[in-house]
Amino acid sequence: MINPWFYKQNQKLGDAFKFLDLDLGFLNQLKKHAYCLINCAISDADPVPNGYDLYVFSWFFEPFVDVWFLDIYQKNPQAEFVIITDLEPNALAHLPRVQVFNSNTHTTWINAIRSQNSAPITGKLIDRKYKISSLSSRLSEYKFFITAKLLESQSTEAFYSWNRGFAIHDKDSWVFEQSGYQQTDSLLKHSDYLKNNTINLEKFKNNPLSNCQFQHPAFNNSIVNAVNESQNISETPEFGTLPLALITEKTWKPLFAGNALLFTCQALTKKKLENWGFKFDYPWAQGYDDNLRDSQRLEVILSHITWILSLPNSTLIALCEESVQHNVELAWSGKLESQFRAVNERCVAELQRHFQ
Repeated sequence: MINPWFYKQNQKLGDAFKFLDLDLGFLNQLKKHAYCLINCAISDADPVPNGYDLYVFSWFFEPFVDVWFLDIYQKNPQAEFVIITDLEPNALAHLPRVQVFNSNTHTTWINAIRSQNSAPITGKLIDRKYKISSLSSRLSEYKFFITAKLLESQSTEAFYSWNRGFAIHDKDSWVFEQSGYQQTDSLLKHSDYLKNNTINLEKFKNNPLSNCQFQHPAFNNSIVNAVNESQNISETPEFGTLPLALITEKTWKPLFAGNALLFTCQALTKKKLENWGFKFDYPWAQGYDDNLRDSQRLEVILSHITWILSLPNSTLIALCEESVQHNVELAWSGKLESQFRAVNERCVAELQRHFQ
């Protein structure tokens, strides 16, 4: 039988996946001795028991944690692992007992944003006060450096806030060590200030799905938004290239709100969005999105922030507006949902074949 643990959903297994536009009720009838985690959220999860024949894990709204997964994988050398995820598998696909099935549950974000915001905005940037904005909860990974960069600029045209302090996790502690990159290393001097202070300009809620409003100056009064996704690290020495790219409400809100995006997130996020039809013809170079080397990518992003703040508003607007308008229209059009539904239909069919 399946012993489901539900994150943010207290429903039967099939119903929980239906919420994500995935009809996987047939998993309830599996004959194997199986254990299932829906939308793994490692920080909140109970320990996963060993000894099952099959582990069904899914990642939709939360980051993939390689150390956590490898520990379970290695402790259960006879088990099969089925992964259902919106993320591209990358190094995960090279593990011999792992089968990855790609889904697309982003309709969940789209519906949440539409339900919590007014009619589509035009995407016009002409009256916006801030050149760039950055919202963070905890200052982990890239978020520390983006906030420190805007703090150091002392620009009245930069909007930034953080409300839950400073966080260094073991898996990304290297980010806060001397890297040899000039801009990154120079910003470490702000560590004590950022550890001991917060600026809470947005009331964050625990459930990201209820935090999809963009009626906030970081979105409706800013030209560019540093998206500050939940995970920024793309590679680790132990695992290689992580499953990419995590896209949550942090990216969807500025797309719907009419911002130009600075991809302070995992590598290949822009590429994934472009595959869905979005365009990002901005005046700063976009090649950093392809770079899996996290320290190198961050250094380029910091240079882009300096350049963005140096431009006159009128120039920045003129060079971003066409892509912004295109993305707003696509986000609100309803065209994405049918594209995502087709991915999920293939995912369900492939899973059914796998378990026959």
